[in-house]
Amino acid sequence: MAATAHADPYAIFMRKIGYSVGLESTLHRVNDLVATYLRDGDVSLASWDRLVSGPDHWDLKTTNIADVFRSLGLIHRTAGDVLVLENLDAMAIAGTLLQRPSEIAEARAFLLLWAILVNDGEIFVNVLLAGFKDRNIEKVLTTMMHQKRSALASVAKGKESIARINRIINIDRQVSNRGSAGAGRSVGSLRRTEPLRSSSSRFRPNGRSDEIVFSDDYFRKVPPRRRDWARDLGLWEDELGLTQRGKDFVRALRVSGYVDAQGVFTFWPMDYELRRSGLHSNLLPEAPKSLWTTLLDFADAYSGRALSETSGSDPSEAVTLLRQIIAVYRRLHVRKGMLRRELPILVAYPVLVACASATRSSVVNMPDAIAAEQSGMRRIAFRRSRNMGGALTIKT
Repeated sequence: MAATAHADPYAIFMRKIGYSVGLESTLHRVNDLVATYLRDGDVSLASWDRLVSGPDHWDLKTTNIADVFRSLGLIHRTAGDVLVLENLDAMAIAGTLLQRPSEIAEARAFLLLWAILVNDGEIFVNVLLAGFKDRNIEKVLTTMMHQKRSALASVAKGKESIARINRIINIDRQVSNRGSAGAGRSVGSLRRTEPLRSSSSRFRPNGRSDEIVFSDDYFRKVPPRRRDWARDLGLWEDELGLTQRGKDFVRALRVSGYVDAQGVFTFWPMDYELRRSGLHSNLLPEAPKSLWTTLLDFADAYSGRALSETSGSDPSEAVTLLRQIIAVYRRLHVRKGMLRRELPILVAYPVLVACASATRSSVVNMPDAIAAEQSGMRRIAFRRSRNMGGALTIKT
């Protein structure tokens, strides 16, 4: 698994994917990608290109989907390679450990939802709460962004930091992004026709970069794709609106505090995300949640039931589960096998929660089990990692 990090540490304060093309048929294409990964034990440049442009596969005319899949933590397509990221690994491992097709599909749907929530949750859930209606979307997103800006402005130091935060906590207008309609344009047509603006204007707290402006282009491109996701995940039907699962999902998010009294969804950075970005938890209006706790919150919301945990005081079950996960993890992405000696918790924890949720069984409290093992038989080695949250190995 290749570690990913935001270029701007403040980017963690707004969960949004800045692309309007390449989001079509996401679940179907994820299923194809996972199938290729499991069949070949890897995703090569050739197999990726066949999926993207092959007439028997997606038959796409552009490669925008690679950007979307990177944003969702699935793959990173570089100039000369394809790197597998944490969420594709989690989907493949869960699909290997589970037996029934219905359970595999349920686990994969949850892991896709997890990828969406972590990377685009504050757009996806809020447009879902708004019923995908333009006027409601503008209201709920504007409210959410003003609330987050206000909370961070009270603790951020300096006008420059506040300006950077305000630029992050904004929508992507994409007024000049024509998507695939721009294909075939000449390089000359992209030549700049106006002078560069002074860079000093970037940090003006009251500058134009702080404005929250919704264009017709935004409503044309952003909500329809999120509606497609909601349909695929069983949260929305066009004739009905929120499905029963969708209603249960929203209700559970209210109970766990992600949706406030104004009907706005906010998902503050998790503890490991703050550490990865080099930011202190005192920037947040509340104590950051852990990766494990957040996974349980969202699994409960999506499954419609509280996922029961077994005590981690006896870590023998955890050791057995981790052995199984690590065995599959090391068989995958074979070209990078030497880099797979440690299992990132960004892979292990989602696999454990997704499998337990899909099979409607209990899940061992893995953080407690790891802690207990450190003072016991020490079969599980845990290494803190800024990029991966933490890495696990099983001692033989």
